Amino acid sequence: MSDTIPITLRGHEVLDSSGDAVGTITDVIYDNDRSPTEPSWLVVNPGFFRAAHYVPTAGAYATATDQVVVPFDKRWIKAAPKASGDHVITAPQRRELEVHYNLL
Repeated sequence: MSDTIPITLRGHEVLDSSGDAVGTITDVIYDNDRSPTEPSWLVVNPGFFRAAHYVPTAGAYATATDQVVVPFDKRWIKAAPKASGDHVITAPQRRELEVHYNLL
């Protein structure tokens, strides 16, 4: 399977590294400064009354049943910076996310 998470996976379930459900993909973000064709971030909504969070696509993969498995623990994702309403990631937010997810 490809490590690329296509935009068509909006609405699909995200699982953490242990197989626990994290939430549903509501958006796929392409970081045009880094790669205009490869998605960089997923916006994952954990459900009612909970904030959506950004999750990097690095190391993520789609299963045969169209679930997306990410290499992070559910608690780590919930502790990540929350997604903005417009899902635009500013440079300071990107830096904060990269630090949180140890992507530097």
